[in-house]
Amino acid sequence: MLYNFDIKVVQTTTEYPVRMDPRITITAIVIVLTLGVAGIVFISLPPPSERPTLMVYTYDSFMVWGDNPDTIDSRAFGEFEERFNVNVSIQRLQTDAKGIITRLGVESANPVADVVVGIDNILILEPEVTDLLTPFEPPNLNVVNQSFIDALDPDHYVTPYDFGLVTLIYNKTSMSPTTYPQLLNLTFENLTDPTFAGALVTETPHLSSPGLAFLLTEITVYEKLLFENWTQWWIDVNEYIDVESGWSEAWEAWYYNPTKHILNSYGTDPAYSVYFYGGEPDTGIAAIYHDGEYYAWMQVEGMGLVKNGPNPELGKLFIEYCLNETVQSLIATNNWMFPVRSHVTLDPAFVHALHPTEVSLLNELLPRAEIAANINDWLDTFDEIRTP
Repeated sequence: MLYNFDIKVVQTTTEYPVRMDPRITITAIVIVLTLGVAGIVFISLPPPSERPTLMVYTYDSFMVWGDNPDTIDSRAFGEFEERFNVNVSIQRLQTDAKGIITRLGVESANPVADVVVGIDNILILEPEVTDLLTPFEPPNLNVVNQSFIDALDPDHYVTPYDFGLVTLIYNKTSMSPTTYPQLLNLTFENLTDPTFAGALVTETPHLSSPGLAFLLTEITVYEKLLFENWTQWWIDVNEYIDVESGWSEAWEAWYYNPTKHILNSYGTDPAYSVYFYGGEPDTGIAAIYHDGEYYAWMQVEGMGLVKNGPNPELGKLFIEYCLNETVQSLIATNNWMFPVRSHVTLDPAFVHALHPTEVSLLNELLPRAEIAANINDWLDTFDEIRTP
C-alpha cells in the first residue's frame, strides 16, 4: 500500500492562549458581484441572492480548527462559487456523520442537500446509506491513491476526501509514560484497570464515526489478534468508561474534566498542538499494542452525491472541485486529517502526527464484507452491555 507525503518547511507564527472549541459559528460567505467583459459587451452576473444554492451537509467540526475558521469556507470554496456562479452553503449539523445519515433519511422524499461530506469507510457499509446516494466517479479521481478508494468505496457512492488514524491520545500534563509506563505499549487489558478505564473518553458508535471505529478496533483486536470474545472487555469497563454522544462532546469532556486523561481521537492531535503552540506536543499517542506491533484504524472520509438532490450537476462539479490542490492543501491544518490527494505539501508540524506507515492497519484484518454482515448485531450487543 503506497502513501506519499511531501513535507516542506512552512513557517507558522499564529499562537492561541487556549485550545479552540470546534463549535464556532461560521460567518456567511459574501461574494462580490463581478462583471465579465467580452469584447465591448458587458455581461452582468446575477446577484448572490438570485444564484442557485448548493447545499452541503457535514458534521459540526468540519474545517473549523484552523487559523481563521470564520473565513475557511470562502478560502476553500469561494473559487467554486465564482467559477460556477453559485452560492455554496456549508451546513455544519450539530452531530457526527451518523446523525447526518439520519437527517438525509428523514428528508429522502424531498432532499434538501446536494452533497454530504463525512461518510466514512464504516458508515458506507450500512445498506441504508447507499440508498440515499447516487454513485459518481469524478473525472479527476486519478489524483487519489487507489488504496483510499478501495478502503472507502470501490462502487463510488462516496469519493475520498481526507483520511486519518483513529487512535487513543493522552494528556501529557496529567498522565505521562513516566508515571504510567503502560502508555508506551498500551493494550486493551491495560484499559480494564479502573485507573485507565475511568480516565478514558470515547464516543457512541451509533452517532459518531470515530466512536464506531473504536468499537471495531476493540472487536478486531479481540477477535482477530487475541482470539477472544470481544464483549468481555466492554463488560469489564462498563461502569468506568465515559461514552459521549459525539467527538466534539468527547473532546470537551477530555479537555475540561480533570479526571479524564485518555481520548479516542485522531493521531494528528499532537501536530495540532505543535502547530498552534510550538515546542513539544501537549498530547501523546497511545496506539494499541500487541505482540511487538502497534495498531490503529484508518478512517477515510468521503463526499457523496445526495440521491435526487436539487442540483445534481453542481453537486458533481463540487465533488470534483474538492479534490483540487486548493481544497486539499487546506485540509491538514483546518480539519486535522490527511489530504487524500497525492503529494500535497504538509505543514512540518505533521512530523508529530501518526502516519499510516508507522502502524499496522486494523482495517486489513476485518474485511468490509464481514463488517457489513455483522455491524448491526455488534451494535445491538454493545447496547445490551451498556444498558443499566
